[in-house]
Amino acid sequence: MTVCESVPMLRPPGIVGARSRKEVTPVDWYLIVLRAVHILTAVFWVGSFYIFFFFVEPSVKELGPIGGQFMGHLAQKKKMPIVIAITAATTIVAGTLLYWRVSDGFNVDWITSATGVAFTVGALSAIVAFALGFVVVKPAIERMGAIGQGIATGTPPPEDQVAEMQRLGARLVLVGRIDLVLLTVAVIMMATARFL
Repeated sequence: MTVCESVPMLRPPGIVGARSRKEVTPVDWYLIVLRAVHILTAVFWVGSFYIFFFFVEPSVKELGPIGGQFMGHLAQKKKMPIVIAITAATTIVAGTLLYWRVSDGFNVDWITSATGVAFTVGALSAIVAFALGFVVVKPAIERMGAIGQGIATGTPPPEDQVAEMQRLGARLVLVGRIDLVLLTVAVIMMATARFL
């Protein structure tokens, strides 16, 4: 007797989709592990972007030189850009393997179905966000961090460094907003694709 059979509340009689002993299929651990890795890393990646662009970046801007020091600490000591890049890359690799698996090897019929289109739009949005993050956001954060470390010495920053921090901050805001839209689209598509 299984746990579900011994506890009536877990499997009330007549539930649609309930399996009998004869219908039990083997557990697909590959798919379970990939989905867990994909979802957990995606939560970290997307959550990091929201926290950074709604809280950290505005605070750094408002705090002036002290904000630069904080940014330097995040980038240089805590390696935030590297951690987010690795997490994003892991999300995309796991997602690509899942996509290949559920699409039966990139089967065009599946890809052009409503579910396939939603997963494709979500995947492409995430990949473009990753590319923008890797090419624009990560280097800008690292450079701001390096400038912030220099400011940590306590001497006022030179005007050219202040101007560079402002340019980098403006670039981060613009690209960050684009990335947030792309990542939000990816999350919505991934969350709803199975129901289309």
